[in-house]
Amino acid sequence: MAEKASGQCSWSGCGRAARSSIAGRSVCLDHFLELAHRRMQSIEQVIAADSQERNVSREIQNFLSEVIAETTVLAAQTKLLAPSQREELIALSTNAANIYRRIQRAPRLPRRLECLLRAGVLSTEIPEKCYTVNISVRGACLEVRSPMKVGRTVLLERAGTKKCARVKVTWMKEKGVSRFLVGVEILDHEDFWGLSVSGTKRELDECGAKQ
Repeated sequence: MAEKASGQCSWSGCGRAARSSIAGRSVCLDHFLELAHRRMQSIEQVIAADSQERNVSREIQNFLSEVIAETTVLAAQTKLLAPSQREELIALSTNAANIYRRIQRAPRLPRRLECLLRAGVLSTEIPEKCYTVNISVRGACLEVRSPMKVGRTVLLERAGTKKCARVKVTWMKEKGVSRFLVGVEILDHEDFWGLSVSGTKRELDECGAKQ
């Protein structure tokens, strides 16, 4: 956590008392929220632009930890906050914690596996063939031909094994004509790719044989 804030807000033209510290600056609550939201948006853009989702600097990790700590302290000051401010702090803390967990997950392994994407079990749509770029215990980066809406939930089926999982699209990036990369989070399987300690050797041998 940053040093305890003291004195006036360091924001130019603001004469209010500093209530918190962020990125080495003592700021009032309003400017803490403004700075935190602005920086969080830029961090999310950095992560969305990186198909590996893990190559983030130590500075970003430290900032997220600082936001989580500061928002927790500020949200506890219920007598000094309006309900809307406390709710905004809690939402900010939750978002920072989710991003931090996301970048702390196990690294993804480069694997090209054929899969099928379906809208749902009962859908009459023809499934779209796609390939993994990399995989992890709870996610994957997929190469697809059509754009996908972030937040959408679809079925991912492993070709050959018929194993299916519900996945949520967490990010998308256009790479060329009819070529998109999408990041997906696996929602209903703990080890969809077989990357647990017990299944790692078997699954990696299988993956290597298909490449």
